[in-house]
Amino acid sequence: MSHTSVAQLPESRRAFWWLVMSLALPVALQMLLQSVIGMTDVIMIGDLGATSVAAVGLASKIHFLLIVLMSGFATGCSVLIAQYSGAGDDAGCRRILSVTLIIGMVVITPFVLAFALGANSWVNWINPDPEVVRLTALYLVITAPVLWLTQLIVIYEASLRALGNTTMPLMGGMIAAVANVALNYALIYGNWGFPAMGVAGAAWATVIARGLQLAFIVGWIYWRRHGFALDWQGLLAGFDKVYMGRYIAFVLPLVANYTIWAVGNSVYHVVTGFAGTDALAVMGVLVPIESAFFALFIGFANASAILIGRSLGADRQDDAMRLYRFFNQLTFTLVILLSLVLWFARPWVLAIFDQLDAQATALLYDTLAVFCALVWLKVFNMMRIIGVLRAGGDNRFCLITDTVVMWLVGLPIYAVAVFFGHISFIWIYALMYLEDALKLWPVMHRIRHRKWMRNLTHSH
Repeated sequence: MSHTSVAQLPESRRAFWWLVMSLALPVALQMLLQSVIGMTDVIMIGDLGATSVAAVGLASKIHFLLIVLMSGFATGCSVLIAQYSGAGDDAGCRRILSVTLIIGMVVITPFVLAFALGANSWVNWINPDPEVVRLTALYLVITAPVLWLTQLIVIYEASLRALGNTTMPLMGGMIAAVANVALNYALIYGNWGFPAMGVAGAAWATVIARGLQLAFIVGWIYWRRHGFALDWQGLLAGFDKVYMGRYIAFVLPLVANYTIWAVGNSVYHVVTGFAGTDALAVMGVLVPIESAFFALFIGFANASAILIGRSLGADRQDDAMRLYRFFNQLTFTLVILLSLVLWFARPWVLAIFDQLDAQATALLYDTLAVFCALVWLKVFNMMRIIGVLRAGGDNRFCLITDTVVMWLVGLPIYAVAVFFGHISFIWIYALMYLEDALKLWPVMHRIRHRKWMRNLTHSH
């Protein structure tokens, strides 16, 4: 199995920057492409009205919840593969992939059935508007198979990135983005001789685009006879009880963390629905904007996790600490710069989403200002948790920290503000950043005391 060797960091500054950028930029571009897919659905559905925008936004948020769950398994897979590759254990990398594929598909199947067979019966639990409920359920029923496709995609992508191959996931993302835009154009409004399907057209476009993405990635792996091109025997190796037990023990806190965080994030969205249709429409627009903003930082967090993980797997703790300091300084510079850019670009953002009415447009303008002022809190926590603590498998600390600040402080205060505060949505939105402010010091303290520095290959 070939991969870029990064256990030993390059000595020259130019070579080091080239390594970081080769790992970070393809991931950032892919995250940007994914946000483009989200924005495409919202923008292209916009002419159907605020109700359709709200429905697609809500359905996307539910999908996001489950993608985060999938990402828990994928991230655990990536952390372990990065450390095993740092230790030079290719067989261990393949075993981790097979275990993750098996467990990931078993876990996601009940949700596929809930989307395909029961969406019409439970969507009304999370939104009071009957038309929003109808359109959201329609979208979820059609896109149920996307959950299977996406689970496989995120696992294979995470595994390839852990070996330093960020190019193939990017190319797969490009195929999905282009296909989604073209199919949205054809199916939402009935262009190129296709039927006008509205929200259903956006859903079918997503299904087909994800199918093409998976076919490309898996096809390339087997065509190149990559180490991850598992044969039947390689896949069955994932059923080893001892190895599977160790993997589950490692990944369970991580998956629980992702799930609890994702459910909480979705609860924020659900509670926002009770602040009014305009507020929900604004949040539907903000989701892809936030994704686009975070793309570069997710890329650098990925690069940080790969480099730090391989350093730890090779027992190079001093290199891991130097990498943390480098990425921390880089994050500070970039978040200030990009926040200023977005602040001054708000009029152009509003021009893109010109389908919103005047009241929702004014609300979006002010909400973006709050985002620019407070987003640094989320970015610093994201970089330090994803790019540093999880690279060393410090999953229990992350689970406890996220759960306490979100469910005992952030969400209760936010819900009280929505239902009883009688205040502008601008201030309600600002409260979404309270938990990030509370996490900032504990996370930084944990990193400085180096309790997260573990070589996971010794126990897995």
